[in-house]
Amino acid sequence: MRRVAVCFLSLLLIVAIAQAFRGGIQGVVTGPSGAPLGAAAVEAVHQLTGLGYAMRSSSKGEFAFQNLPLGNYTITVSQDGFAPVKIGGVLVSAGSTSHLPVKLGVGQVRNVRQAPQ
Repeated sequence: MRRVAVCFLSLLLIVAIAQAFRGGIQGVVTGPSGAPLGAAAVEAVHQLTGLGYAMRSSSKGEFAFQNLPLGNYTITVSQDGFAPVKIGGVLVSAGSTSHLPVKLGVGQVRNVRQAPQ
C-alpha cells in the first residue's frame, strides 16, 4: 500500500512540475463591427524555436492554445474577406494564460503590431 502511495505522489509531482513550465494564449477574433468571427485561422509560432501551433476559432470567435512552451510568440489570424493580423511579442509565462483580443479589418492589407506589455 505504501508503494502505491509513493508512486501516486511521484506522479502528481511530475505533473505539477510539467505544468509549471507551460502557459497558454487565448482570445476572441472579431470583425470590424465587433461581431465574433468563427472559423478564423489562428497560428501561434514560438519566436525562438519556430515551432508552430494552428487552430480555427470557434463559432463564438474564441481560440485557446494550452500547454505551450514558455517564451514569446507571434500570433497570425486570418479569414477570407478580411485583412490578416500578425501580433508579435505575445509572452507565454509559467502557469499563466495571455489574453489576446484580435480585431480583423476588411481588405488585403497586412497589419503588424506588438502585443501590449
